[in-house]
Amino acid sequence: MTVIEIRPHRWGWKAFESPGVEPVFPKKDQALDYAQNRACFRSGEIQILDSTGSVECTIAFNAADRKL
Repeated sequence: MTVIEIRPHRWGWKAFESPGVEPVFPKKDQALDYAQNRACFRSGEIQILDSTGSVECTIAFNAADRKL
């Protein structure tokens, strides 16, 4: 199961997938778009965290929900 976290960063929003795969985007929407594209053909969830590290929102995804 893949978990991609979107968290605030001093230069914008970080999409954390694994150590070394942590791009930073100026806007939250850009980080969310990146995470959704990276989640393609996988199972797991995208977690959006607030500035305290608490989960603000969770978006689940799996291969069964995708249309060909």
